[in-house]
Amino acid sequence: MTGAEFSGVDVDLLADYVGGALDGTPDEAVVTALIAEDPAWHDAYALLCGGVEAVSTELRTLGSTPEPMPADIFARLDAALLEASATRGSSPDAGTGSADSTQGARHDPVDADDPGGARVIAIGTARERASGRGTAAPGAPASDGATPDQRPVAVPFDARRRRTRRLRGAAGVGIAAGVLAFAGFGAQQLAVSTDSQTASSAGSAADRAADQGAPQSAELAVPGVPPMQITESGLDYRQATLGQAGAHTLAAPNASDADKLDGSRSSASAPTAKSETTDALSRLRVQAALIACIDAIADKSGLAPITAQSVDFARYDGAPAVIIQFAAPGGSWVWAVGPGCGASGVGADKLGSVQVG
Repeated sequence: MTGAEFSGVDVDLLADYVGGALDGTPDEAVVTALIAEDPAWHDAYALLCGGVEAVSTELRTLGSTPEPMPADIFARLDAALLEASATRGSSPDAGTGSADSTQGARHDPVDADDPGGARVIAIGTARERASGRGTAAPGAPASDGATPDQRPVAVPFDARRRRTRRLRGAAGVGIAAGVLAFAGFGAQQLAVSTDSQTASSAGSAADRAADQGAPQSAELAVPGVPPMQITESGLDYRQATLGQAGAHTLAAPNASDADKLDGSRSSASAPTAKSETTDALSRLRVQAALIACIDAIADKSGLAPITAQSVDFARYDGAPAVIIQFAAPGGSWVWAVGPGCGASGVGADKLGSVQVG
């Protein structure tokens, strides 16, 4: 039966009506009236009821005899229960319960009518259980012509085994929950420990670089843009020494160079404590923020397009600053910018600049 055979009939709604899904709903009265008044609905209803009855008869025939558990599966389950009981019985804290469980696990296939050795489990729909139809005797066909929804099966069962399984399952759930909780705590501690070690290693490396006058450098690769050299020298630049920034980035000054630069306010001072600089310039250590800063410099200078060649996280006139050397169509420049460079509403935050080529 298809919708094409009865073009004026809602087949799905009619099927719900026949199956009892519309009982007690407003749609039940509507469909009842349509069946009584509309020939198409009446014919479809008759055809559908006949088909349901034929299918129900076949299913009752198939479900009249309970299907036993295959012997090989029953034997495997029995062996598994015996093995589990034997394992628990060999533990130091095992008591008489293990022996009882082992003894209870030894059994032969039992008859479905023996309440002492087996329990008949009837599986039915929630609706049938609510109406009492889900409690039919084992093997009895449905009495109202409906599709039989339960097939009683004899399953070996006793109260002691049920209690053992429940306790064993609860213990398994508790162990699993404990493992998950410990794993989560361990992962968190590992992440914190790793971060601490990374920060400690980075701080130690930076301190060694400051003590030796050799700041670490790295390259920032941006798709479509030549790599730029990035250094954290900690030097305190002045306007007169700003042009030396590129050389300091590519090859950090040694002790003798620092001595030559020191001695006047017009020279770049030796590296200072980096914690203050690091905190003030932390935003610009993010790649996206640094690229936004370079774009702001291009807009402010009017020299676009520009290509950043080196970046030095340092100071300018005693204040935290980023020293950026870049190439433009009109030459090469070095700019000193503040921590707000590239931020919304701030622009380049220019502190000083000098042309070097």
